[in-house]
Amino acid sequence: MEMHLDRLRQQIDAQRRLCGRLEAIAARLRAAETVSVEELLQTIEDMNMFEKYYTPEQLEQLKARKEQVGEERIRQVQEEWPRLQAEVKAEMDKGSDPASAPVQALARRWMALIQEFTGGDPGIEKSLRTMYQQEHTIHGMDVGAMRPMMEYMEKAITAVRKTE
Repeated sequence: MEMHLDRLRQQIDAQRRLCGRLEAIAARLRAAETVSVEELLQTIEDMNMFEKYYTPEQLEQLKARKEQVGEERIRQVQEEWPRLQAEVKAEMDKGSDPASAPVQALARRWMALIQEFTGGDPGIEKSLRTMYQQEHTIHGMDVGAMRPMMEYMEKAITAVRKTE
């Protein structure tokens, strides 16, 4: 009976969070003159995707993390990721060893950005990794095309950890 009650409470909490998200979307729709159908569908898809990979507690931690970091830093990080990925791709294209100093420097930047997102929580990092391994697109990005880069960076990160 207790397990059933706990599960029911979790479902109620999830429904409340979903209600809050939908209220936020409705407010955006009321405030904006137009919102594209694609944007609305992408928002709903993203909500469902995050709930699929993160526990309710992790979602709350991520929400708190977002408030701690602030919108300006989030924007900076969103701009940093494509630059970092381009640098990693360039090293891959050159055939650079993941254990080389330049690639390890990129790996340290990569790890710092993930650390900043996850707040150092290994469970959130695991959920993030699982999502990127299993989904085809995230926020409109072709994640499948990123997988070789992610594997390359895993090798570089392993090399970094061996030297620390």
